[in-house]
Amino acid sequence: MTATVKLYLPQRILEPLNYPNGDSSVSLGTLEQISPASLTRTELVSLFESSTDEYVGFVDAPQLTQADLDQLLALDPGQLRAGVCLLPFSASEPLIQTYQTLPPQAAALAMNPLPHAGILIRKTDFLSLKHLPDSLDPLWQTLILLAKQKVPFQLIETETPLTVESNYLGSLPELAPSLPGPDRKWLLDLLRGYNPQQDLPSITSSADATALKAGLLCLHDYLDESHEYSQSVQSQGRHGAGDYWHHIMHRREPDYSNAKYWSRAVGYHPLHDELPTAVEPLFEQYAGLSHVASWKPKLVQNKRWLLNAFVDCCQECENSQDPELNAFARQVQWLEMLLLLQKTSHDAISS
Repeated sequence: MTATVKLYLPQRILEPLNYPNGDSSVSLGTLEQISPASLTRTELVSLFESSTDEYVGFVDAPQLTQADLDQLLALDPGQLRAGVCLLPFSASEPLIQTYQTLPPQAAALAMNPLPHAGILIRKTDFLSLKHLPDSLDPLWQTLILLAKQKVPFQLIETETPLTVESNYLGSLPELAPSLPGPDRKWLLDLLRGYNPQQDLPSITSSADATALKAGLLCLHDYLDESHEYSQSVQSQGRHGAGDYWHHIMHRREPDYSNAKYWSRAVGYHPLHDELPTAVEPLFEQYAGLSHVASWKPKLVQNKRWLLNAFVDCCQECENSQDPELNAFARQVQWLEMLLLLQKTSHDAISS
């Protein structure tokens, strides 16, 4: 029997579009909320409990084209083989790499997929959670808990990705964050409880496994907790990932001189050779702004990324409060941390 899907989108997104609801395997439901991220725990549970479909899905988009909607309605449910299926938007390469490279629970903890992909969750797997704790992010929390329960995740990459323009840029981590508020306690509890030994297969470097936890905490602004783990594996690991996360943690405090000390402790890391290529699209995006473009020859020399130059860039962002430079640096930092998570995870299981 072919699976059926109930796909929910905000009513305001669907109003200008044509969406016949016939007898296809994919039917649409409308949300009064501005975004699926605004659903409360009670509302989310109710959608699953009342559903007669095998999968319940959500798409969060500031705008949706008719072609995108037609593609969603034409989804072949025969492709759905996992408890959680992600349909990446265009320009969602960081999400794809994260879910292809990191173990499932680390990937779910690293980034909320909702701004980057459509999400389909099998009803029976959702209901297996028994009790979903209350939080302001119940949908993301659900994905993390399902990954923790070893529910399989599946990326469904179509030949023509959804052209949804993601609105994630405003939610990127700050260069120098304040401590997250109590509304994020649910996430801190899951991060504290994360056990790399139960998530990573065949760990061969326990120091890098510990550094992975330090990285996840650092990514979400829990700098003191991250520091505890990164410091515990000082000068250890295949490429000193703990020292690299220690460097990023101090850069974000911000304690720039201490960050530079730890960049020297890192020495060479393979990421130094990969970041110039990863950041090149950002250099192209900001090429017309001389005060941003002027950082390129400082950050990249001999095709290698310079950690201390990026420390200087972050310090300049703090001093100048320039919005364009800050936006550039936050996007660079986001790529750096996601790629370092992937490298750290790989080092933990490499022979």
